[in-house]
Amino acid sequence: MELNLNMPPLVRYKIPIIGHTYSYLFNCEEFLKQCKKEYGGIYSLYIWGRVITIVGKEYTQEVLSKDDAFSFTAAFHKKFPSDLLLKGLSDTSIAKLLKEHVFCKLNFYSERMQKSLYSATQKYIDIGDYDESKVFNNMHHLITRIISNTIANIFIGEEESQYEEIITTFAEFTSDSVIFLMVPPILDFIYPGLQNYINRIIIKSGLYNPTIKHQAILIKHIKNQACKPNVLFLFIPLRTFAGLLKEVHIMEQYGFDSNNVNYSSLADKMGALIFVSVRTTSRNCTNALIDLASRPEYMQELYEEQLVVHKEADKNGILPFEALNEMKKLDSFIRESFRLTGFIAGLQHSVLKDYTFSNGLQVPNGHSVEIYFDDIHQDELLQGPNPKSFEPFRHVDANVPASKIGKNFILFGGGKHACPGRHFAINEIKFFMHNAILKYNFRTESGKIEEKKRIGPLTIPSSCGIIFEKRVK
Repeated sequence: MELNLNMPPLVRYKIPIIGHTYSYLFNCEEFLKQCKKEYGGIYSLYIWGRVITIVGKEYTQEVLSKDDAFSFTAAFHKKFPSDLLLKGLSDTSIAKLLKEHVFCKLNFYSERMQKSLYSATQKYIDIGDYDESKVFNNMHHLITRIISNTIANIFIGEEESQYEEIITTFAEFTSDSVIFLMVPPILDFIYPGLQNYINRIIIKSGLYNPTIKHQAILIKHIKNQACKPNVLFLFIPLRTFAGLLKEVHIMEQYGFDSNNVNYSSLADKMGALIFVSVRTTSRNCTNALIDLASRPEYMQELYEEQLVVHKEADKNGILPFEALNEMKKLDSFIRESFRLTGFIAGLQHSVLKDYTFSNGLQVPNGHSVEIYFDDIHQDELLQGPNPKSFEPFRHVDANVPASKIGKNFILFGGGKHACPGRHFAINEIKFFMHNAILKYNFRTESGKIEEKKRIGPLTIPSSCGIIFEKRVK
């Protein structure tokens, strides 16, 4: 059937077997830019032993909106053996659960989020008796711990989040698990999918399963909470997981039957929540902090805004949930940091059925497509003048908050399958940055704009030194 389709053009390559893999990994930005120039908005590359179609700005919304034809989840499962690492996920839609029971009640978690963020920040970014300043290296590690404290507090309970072992599990669960994504799929050069097949054998045989140690810790602390009938917090989703009680008022009225719970299944579902929340939020928060540290000329303007916002805080320094809407310049800064996160391509989707794009080109069932981020996030028509330049307040007057998705901003995906946790994550980042800006002056140790570390088409935060000094009030 595939031979009869009007397939996207395959970019020429010189090296057999390797194809475009080297250029995609080590010169991705210039390589994809040249491919776009020569082949247009849709073309195919031969990477890691298989043909993948790159989709530009003109056709991205087709991929993101046609959920009957394209699936991010299916593509992810082809690369990552989540059904083996997290066996209890098969009967639960994590996205649906989060939408219905957590993210629609963000104001309910606002005070706890702030308290946890502020105490964790003081713990991990501790200047102590330093009169002038202190250098912190690898901010990504520190912020991951800070975010883990907060998410553990909200996902598993305030008391349990005081234990260092649960914070370690929240901080390390994803980084331990994604080794199956980080190891280059070299075996796929022999046969597409062979790498995932071998990974599954490794897990099934018991040779290596990074989630087992974390599952034991999660079960221990979930049990601790389940035995406390008056603790209501994330039992909203936990009890939904167990298939016991679906509405908060019913749960409160009848309590929670801790003798009728599959704790292994709950731990797997909690692991999925950790996987989709901690790593991405920590990365984006670290990027935002380093982007500001790299541009200290914007610190004073943001500081003045946060001073005004903080006038709404109570005697304990806790802001009302509505105060987030007043952080307009900070929100714009964060959106700009997201926009220029450095991701060149990503959001790979599997094709669920033969599909014809609006330009007549076709992709077959079982094929893979990938979104060309740079074609959107660095396009002048979509972003305005100087799209490659970091302009922190370009979004203030445009009335586009950091959480708003659209044709010109797809970091969180798009359509009805856009990341359901983006509002939650952005609230965390804004509360963290609000507190950090009020308490500290910070800048890069080098005094320069620090670039992110590139891994193929993706990036991770710089491990540069950041100088913190207590702000003199």
